[in-house]
Amino acid sequence: MEKIAPTEFVMRALECVYHLGCFCCCVCERQLRKGDEFVLKEGQLLCKGDYEKEKDLLSSVSPDESEGCWGRAGIS
Repeated sequence: MEKIAPTEFVMRALECVYHLGCFCCCVCERQLRKGDEFVLKEGQLLCKGDYEKEKDLLSSVSPDESEGCWGRAGIS
């Protein structure tokens, strides 16, 4: 984990703070940008597309799978 300089722009997801370059989907590794929809699930960021794929896959196996927390990316 790297320190974040006070002058650096960051992205926030709930209580987590990320460098701009570290704010990316844990599945496809695409960097999330301002305005992108994402899900924070079990402490990991997923882009909307990968979350939807995972949700569809899990719903076919376990229909009671819990939802993640939706968000929209914004720069702080």
